[in-house]
Order: sequence, then C-alpha cells, then structure tokens
Amino acid sequence: MKNSLITMMRLLLLSANFLFESASSYNLDVKEARNFSFPPAGRHFGYRVLQVGNGVVVGAPGEGNSIGTLYRCEFHKGACLPVSLSGFNYTSKYLGMTLATDPTGGSILACDAGLSRTCDQNTYLSGLCYLFPQNLGGPVLRGRPGYQECIKGNVDLVFLFDGSMSLQQDEFQKIVDFMKDVMRKLSNSSYQFAAVQFSTNSKTEFTFSDYVKSKDPDVLLANVQHMRLLTNTFGAINYVVTEVFREDRGARPDATKVLIIITDGEATDTGNVDRASDIVRYIIGIGKHFKNPQNQQELHKFASKPTEDFVKILDTFEKLKDLFTELQKKIYLIEGTSKHNLTFDMELSSSGISADIHKGRAVVGAAGAKDWTGGFIDLNEDLQDRAFIGYKSQTAGYLGYTVAWLPSQGPTSLVAAGAPRYQHVGQVLLFRELRDTGNWTQIQEINGIQIGSYFGGELCGLDMDQDGETELLLIGAPLFYGEQRGGRVFIYQKKQLEFEAVSELQGLPGYPLGRFGAAITALTDINGDGLMDVAVGAPLEEQGAVYIFNGQHGAPRLQLSQRIDGTQVRSGIRWFGRSIHGVKDLDGDSLTDVAVGAEGQMIVLRSRPVVDVITRMYFFPLEIPVHEVECSYSASPRKKEGVNVTVCFQLKSLTRQFKGRLVTNLTYTLQLDGHRSRSRGLFPGGRPELTGTVGVSEDESCRQFWFHFPVCIQDLISPINISLNFSLGEKEETTWHKDTDSPDMWPILRPSPHSETKEIPFEKNCGEDKKCEADLKLSLSPARPGALRLTPSSSLVVEWTLSNSGEDAYWVHLGLAFPQGLSFRKVEMLKPHTQMPVSCQELPEGPELLTKSLLCNVSSPIFKAGTSVGIQVMFNTLLNSSWGDFVKLDTTVSCENENASLLEDNSAATSIPVLYPVNILVEEEKAGRAWSLHLKASRARPAAVGPYLLLSEVCRPGQAREARRVAGIRALHPCPLCQVRVQPSVHDHDLPSLEAVVRVPPPRGAQPVSHSWSVRMEPPVACRREDLRPPPNGSEPCLPGAEIRCPLVFRPEILIQVEATVELMGDIEASSMLGLCSSLSISFNSSRHFHLYGSNASLAQILTKVDVVYEKEMLYLYVLSGTGGLLLLLIIFLVLYKVGFFKRNLKEKMEADGGVPNGIPLAASEEAADLDCLEPLQGNEAQDGGVKD
Repeated sequence: MKNSLITMMRLLLLSANFLFESASSYNLDVKEARNFSFPPAGRHFGYRVLQVGNGVVVGAPGEGNSIGTLYRCEFHKGACLPVSLSGFNYTSKYLGMTLATDPTGGSILACDAGLSRTCDQNTYLSGLCYLFPQNLGGPVLRGRPGYQECIKGNVDLVFLFDGSMSLQQDEFQKIVDFMKDVMRKLSNSSYQFAAVQFSTNSKTEFTFSDYVKSKDPDVLLANVQHMRLLTNTFGAINYVVTEVFREDRGARPDATKVLIIITDGEATDTGNVDRASDIVRYIIGIGKHFKNPQNQQELHKFASKPTEDFVKILDTFEKLKDLFTELQKKIYLIEGTSKHNLTFDMELSSSGISADIHKGRAVVGAAGAKDWTGGFIDLNEDLQDRAFIGYKSQTAGYLGYTVAWLPSQGPTSLVAAGAPRYQHVGQVLLFRELRDTGNWTQIQEINGIQIGSYFGGELCGLDMDQDGETELLLIGAPLFYGEQRGGRVFIYQKKQLEFEAVSELQGLPGYPLGRFGAAITALTDINGDGLMDVAVGAPLEEQGAVYIFNGQHGAPRLQLSQRIDGTQVRSGIRWFGRSIHGVKDLDGDSLTDVAVGAEGQMIVLRSRPVVDVITRMYFFPLEIPVHEVECSYSASPRKKEGVNVTVCFQLKSLTRQFKGRLVTNLTYTLQLDGHRSRSRGLFPGGRPELTGTVGVSEDESCRQFWFHFPVCIQDLISPINISLNFSLGEKEETTWHKDTDSPDMWPILRPSPHSETKEIPFEKNCGEDKKCEADLKLSLSPARPGALRLTPSSSLVVEWTLSNSGEDAYWVHLGLAFPQGLSFRKVEMLKPHTQMPVSCQELPEGPELLTKSLLCNVSSPIFKAGTSVGIQVMFNTLLNSSWGDFVKLDTTVSCENENASLLEDNSAATSIPVLYPVNILVEEEKAGRAWSLHLKASRARPAAVGPYLLLSEVCRPGQAREARRVAGIRALHPCPLCQVRVQPSVHDHDLPSLEAVVRVPPPRGAQPVSHSWSVRMEPPVACRREDLRPPPNGSEPCLPGAEIRCPLVFRPEILIQVEATVELMGDIEASSMLGLCSSLSISFNSSRHFHLYGSNASLAQILTKVDVVYEKEMLYLYVLSGTGGLLLLLIIFLVLYKVGFFKRNLKEKMEADGGVPNGIPLAASEEAADLDCLEPLQGNEAQDGGVKD
C-alpha cells in the first residue's frame, strides 16, 4: 500500500537531522548562552523554536510510541514546561513539527502533519492544527485542514485465467494458488471476487454471489479442472462483461469493476475489448513466450490505459507469489476513488507539513495532495478549509513542502510555496490572491538549477526596512553542492509582482554535507543599523553552525558577520542550527535575542549592545621643531622637548534600544611610524609603541603621553604617523573595583576599523610665507677624467658639484643617462660632506634602449639651503659592449619645490674620449744586460786592427751566435731577443697602424770610433731615417741621435733585426771606453689607442760598451834586449875560461888511486861518491898526511 512519502520523509528527517536552522550575529554572546532542555521530551526537543512574549515555544515531535508536545521555556525561570492541550481528544504524534507565529497579532499556529486513520484497511494522512493566543493560555481553535472523510469504495474483481493446453499442470496450479493468496489477503476488505477459466470456451468457476456465500478460496476453487484447449482471450473478456458482471450474479452497481487476466500465450482469436471500457483491466503475461517484445505488445490490446501501468510480464510462474505487493498498490489506487479517477485526491495530503500565518490568515502546505503533486490550503479565521491551491498537472513535486506569506501593502496577497522535488531540481511558485474576490492565481515560477539540490526546501520572506512590504525572497537549497560547500541560499529581489535573482549566500568551504540553508530566518535588527538581519542554519557542519548576515539596503551583506559553531556554546551538542527564531527580547534589556534549536535542547543567544568608540588625539607642539631632529643638532646644548600627546575615548551606543549602562575596559596601542621599519619617534624606554588599558563609558576619558626623537633623523618632510588601535575587553578579562558594579551585558565594538591615525608635520624652514623655493645648480667637476681607457678592469670615475642657492629643497633626485657599456658600481659624497646620505638605483631598461638610466636620492629628503656638495659616481666597463669614440653622460637634477624658471642650470653633459687598448709586447732575452766589445789599435799601424765590427741586436730566441770575423777579431757573445708580439684588442675596434721605431746613438763626435745602423724584418719594408737633435746638455748614455721608422704589417709575431757596424777612425792616443745605446719601440696613434701594459712593454733597449785599447810598438825593444843579453853571456864565458874553470884533473887522479879515494875501499852498502865532489877534500887530507909524515 502506498504510504505518504511526504510525511514519512519529514518524520525520517527528524532522526536524520535534515533541514535545521540557527541564527547568530557578530554581537551574539556565545560565552553567556543559556541552555534549555526537557529530558522526557526526547531528542526531537528543539526541532522547532518560536519566540513568543518573553519566552520560547519549543516543538518536540514524537518518536516511537511517544506523542508530540509543545513546551514553553521562560528565560528568567530557566525552565521549560509542557503546553496543555486539555479539552481535545486527538492524540498528536507529531505536534511541534510545524510552528508559525503571526507577526501582527502574536498568535501561534502549531500543526501535526501526521494525523493518521484507517479507512477500509487503508491509512489516510492529513493535518491537525492548533491556534494559540500569545500567552499560551490554551488553544482557542483546532482545525483539520485537508481532512478527507473515509469513503469505502466497493470493488468487484474477476480473475480471468488461462486454461490452454500450453500450460503444464504445475503451472496451472500456481495460477490457482496465486488467486487464493490474493483472496485471502483482501478477505476483510470491500472486495468481491469471481473467477473465470478460458480456453476455446470460457467457464465460470464461481460468481460474486458464490463469494458472498463462502469467502473460502479453497472451497470456491476446489473443483477447477484444467481445460487444455486454445486461448480465445477476446471471447473470454466479452464473456466476463456479459456473463459475470451481472447484478443477478452478485455484481454491485456502485462497485468499481476490475479484471485481472492471467495468460501464458497470445490470443488465438480476434476481436476488441470495447465493451469492457468501464472495467479496469490488469493483464499478467507469464512464460518464455513473452520474451519477444512483439508478443509483449499483443498484451497491451487487453489492458487499460495507460497500458504500461497495467501490463506485467513474468518469465516464470514462481514469481506469481511475489506479485501481490505490486498488485496491492494498483488496487490501492483504485479503492476509494471514483470510477473514472484512478489517483488520490486528499487522502494522503499531509496537510500542516508547513504553515505560515499573517494578520490572522493561515496557509498550510499539503505536499501529499493530488497524488503527491502537492499544494497549500488557505484557511479562514476558524482554521477551516477555504480553498486548495496547487498544480494543475505535475505529480511528485511536493508543492507545499514549504509555504511563506510575502506581506504587501497593495490590494493583493502573495504566498510562496516550495516544491523541492519538482523534476528533481526543485521549484518555487508564487501565488497572488485578490483580496476583494479571494481568488488565487499563479503568477511566477522559479526553478532550481541543480538536480537533487532540494531547491525550495526552505523559504523566508524579508522586509529589510520593516515598512510592511516584502522586498526579498530567500530560497534555500540545502542539498546544493559546489566548491566544497554543501547548501546554498538564493536571494531574489521583488520587481513589481515578480522576483529576480540578485545574489547567493554560501557557507564556508570544507563542509560538502553541511546542509547550509536548511533553516533561514529573518532577525529583528540586532546590530543597531535599523535593518533586518538574516540567520542561516547549517546543522550538519560538524556539530552544527549558524551564520549571521547583517542587512544592508537592497539585500543582506554577502560577507558573513559571525559564524557560531555548536561547540562554542555547549560541548557535545548536535544538530545545532536545525531551527532558528529571533524577533523578541527575552532578558529585558531591549535587545533582540535569538533562539536556536539543537538535538534535545534549545539555546538562547543574547545580543550584546553594539557601540562605537569616539577617539580624539591632541598634540603639542603642533609642528616638530627641526632642531629637535636634524643631524647637525646632535652637539647643540638646547634641550629637546619632544611632543606631548593627549588621547581621549568615549563610548557611543549604536543599538539605541538598549537601556542599560555602557561601561567597559578598553585596551589601546599607540604606535609611532608603524609603517616604517625604523620609527622616527620613541616613547619612554626607547620603544616605538605603547600599550595600556583604560576604563571607558559614555563620558569622555583622556590619557596623556610623551615621546621624543632619535639623535639624527633623515626624513624631515614626511610627517610622523601616530596610529591608535583599540579593542574592548571581555568580561572575564576585566577586574572591577569592589565599589563598581560590573555591567550585566558587555558591549561589543561594531565590525569597522578600530583605529585612528594622525600625523604630526615637521617645521619647515621656508621663511614667513611657509613656502620653500629651491634653486639647484649642477656642474661637472673640473677634475673630470681626460679619457676612458678600456681594459678588462677599467673603471670610470666622474664627479659633479651640486649646490642649492635657494631655500630647502625636498626630495632631490639626480638622474644620469649613460651608455650600455658602463655598469654602475657605487656613488659617494666627497669631503667634507661624506656623512650626507646618497643612494642610487639603476632603472629598468627596455630591450630597444641604447642607454641606461640611474636615479639617485641626494640628502633624502631635504637638501639644505646654501649647501654645495661634490658627488662622485664610479662605473665599471663591460667587455662585450660596443663603444664609440666618446662616452656621453647626461645628468639632470630635480626636486619637488623648484620653480620651472630656475631649471636652466639643472643639467650637465659631458663627452669623454674612449681609448682602446693595444696589446704589444717587445721581449728580449736577459733584458737590461750590457754587452762589451774590445777594440785594439796602435798609433803606428791602425790598419792592422780592421775597419769595422758588426753587432746584431735581434735574433731568434734560445740561440747563441758567433759575431762576424772582422779584420782578424773574433768576438763570441749570446744573442738578445727582440720579438714583437701583437694581440687583437678584446674590444670591438680596429687595430691602429703600427710603426717600429729604432733609435740609434748620435754620430761619434770627438770619438775615434764610427758606427752605422740598419733594420731588417720579414717581409722587407721600406724604412725612413730621421736625425734627431740631442739636447744641448744631454749627458745620459742613451740619448738618441736618429730614428729609423718602419711600418709594420699585423702578424701575431714580428721579428725585427737591428745591425750596427763599428769602425775605428784615425789614430788614438790612449785607451778609452764608450757606450752605444740602441732601442726598439712600437708607436701608433695615441689619441685613439693606448698601450695595454704601458709603453715600456713595447720598448727594447740594448747598451753595448766598446773598449778602445791603445797598443804601442815593442819589437825594436825586444831585439835590442836580446842582443844585449847575448853579449853579456859571452863576456861571462870568457871570464870563466880565463880562470881555468873548464881545465880540472880530478878524473885522472881517481884513476891513479885505483878508483878508491885515500886507498880505502867502499863498503858493499855504500855508494861511491862523486869523485869530483870529493876532490878538494882529498887534497886537504893529502896535505895533512904530508904534514904527519
């Protein structure tokens, strides 16, 4: 049997926490929240909350076997009590599921949409509503909107079953068992049964009269015999029309005729069923024969329309036993309805599932009416049905799931009704009633955009400025999903009689199942701006949450002002925000309080008075004296006074309805130059900020402060910024004096910037008119560079002179344009202004620019009057750049306060020549060595010496060569290396024309030696000789006498040979020494190029010392000396001869003595002595012997 899906869904949502509400705002006090509960009421206590008078009515629909009850909670008593319903006999199981209040009269409408009753074994669902006065003294009215009286519908049902030969016996028996089962289950209903078996012919097994006599299906079908012939279906249907549905056979004239046909094959006869048009025909095809779609289509000939609802195909006979539930639904559609209407009307209306009341007029939703198409019921003052308003045709839309009055000042009344299941995307319909006629017409459809979003599941009309005219319609779609947010509220603005979409409200991301928009309510102004506010509940965001959106003209603010999480008000809470209402003051402070429903409890959030703090700041002195802060004042004996600051605070109430005392503590922070990394002012203790606390009220409270300055401040133009930030203390953060009463409700600051900023300017040195006019002048320093020499490590240093002959200049900027080949390195002030600040920054350059720009801040921010400074800028050079012949520098200076007529001398330009490097190296082996040559000559014969000597100054390295033999003189000496190496420049520039310059000594003058010079190189070139005039007093050994210039052709290595011929000329008187100094250098155009390693690198010099030795004639002396010597030798010989030196007789005497001196023979070991040596001795011995003798 089809139950009321609408009401059952509502009831399931009670346990699934679907569609809940809550409200709050930035000034709702979550720390002092009041909790109310009534444990016996169960967990659905708080499903609906409604503020009435100084209390809250809480709905607690029943659960299980419990009944629904209303409770009244008194704020000051802190307790809840049930509301009495004495005098009424109805038991309301779901009372409290719907609550509404009349904003004009204060009456309360409470409905139960689940009033059920049984009608002929069917359950009817409708509503039961109570209308209470504001004081809940007892219900004054009770109504049953959409109530459908029980009208039993008689149904005469005939089973027409197949008995053809295609059926097996067991299959035939299963058909019989199915008929018996249906008859047993509907035995106590208003049904009558008859049965006919058909094959070739038709046979009545029992009539309606037989069934009335005995309702036992076993008895009625005991004698059924399987006919086993053809399948004449058309003939069997006509047989039932004419032979069974007859009054004489028990058919009832007022009963609905139903025919259930059971067959396993197609008809074997032909015909039509026109005569059975007033009979509801339901056909069941069983077996494999109907697997073919064409065969299935044959069955549609016998079924009622729409045929797809009255044809059932089963592939096996076993499934017959499970067919009763579906068959029962089909029968349920038939039972209790008229013969020509096969749908429900108000039997399952579930009226009261939603409700609203305005000026005594109530409307209640009836989502189950008209086969769940839905609608709403307009009730009169006695809660009696006045009119039903709904769709013309659209089933299962659930129109009336929500309803809301949209008050208007015109002659019409507007009601919005939600249909959240309309075509699965949801829809809201607007209806208009003409008050003079009471007729309702539909004027607008608003469709949802997302399938399954439940668009229209909650409605709220909003009169933003409380003028009696609804300006906005808020539509909730709690199952909407997007951007990780679950739920959305769509805002529509009224344009004449229709509403247009303007914006949307959304919850926080991260809660895809949060159900934001399950509850929407308008709050009476809670922040003191005179406009209504909006609360939106999201009961499934963790433990539940409530969003507050403050009002503004036109629509609520899209930026939430406060989000209250359920855990903020109470631990362990669930479904916080399932319902919300906030239109009354409950605690007597004249501020609107908000009631929020949760699982098994109700929470009251008290509004806090919103205040603003008026602040004032005063300074003395009004301007900061420059002598207090300027750098040059550090040694001044004058006393620094600083600045006195007075700050005053005063509370101003924004919620004018609040009648209590406004007093609180305020925490403030004073900050000096908070936007700077280094403050120009300091409070005592050297801190740039100061924090404190002061008690404030509606009377002004003031505090005084003082701050001073560092020794030296650079920025004397920008005023010092003083910012004041403040916040109000919370109740638990404040300690009150024992004689001072703490306020009952703590105020809160409005959500605007809680700060104020003031500026204290510096005193200006601008004369009486207080207007400074500077006069800047820029000039290039006389010590500018003569040229830029390009080397791998070269740099360019340029100096400018900047002066100010006017008054103080503010923010002086020096701009410099320079070529791409330069790179800024550093800038500095020249003495004696080295302490003056200067900083430069290279500006971004475009790819097409040929120059760069440099911007320098000079003496930021003030360049004093009468100041003149030198500025030096250093650049590095870039090797990979292209250079011209000159480097052009354009410089300009500017400031903020110089008159345009004085700008003529604010620029300076200069062009500096560019010299390109030439890398020439002239190398020599053993550099600096002096070579010596010896020349000998005599006065008598100079030609014997030879005419000349050749010297070679350049040869290949690593060799020793022999000098040429000249006139019999051979001198061997190492050869020096004079090798020219030329390397290309690293800069993109052509090499200059090179020339070898050989400088040779001057002519001999008074010297007896002459010398001549020549230069040779490969390939041969033509050289030219130029005589030089030596200085008159030149005494240095290397003074040149002539130059030999030879052009060079570029090669990486060039060998140059310089030869000299030295010759003695004339007679010499004495020996002497002279030096021959020759040099080799490479020259080029020095106005465009320079030596990379200096001119000495391309210079080779050789000093040759020549010794001239005077040699006299000595031959005659040698002949004379020889002749004299020979004569002297001859004379000596003659003298010796004359004295007998050559006539001695010793030999003869020895021979006469036998060879032994004195007659004594020598021993064997003795040698014989020289007789000549012994002869004189023997003569003496002979004489002695003669004497003895």
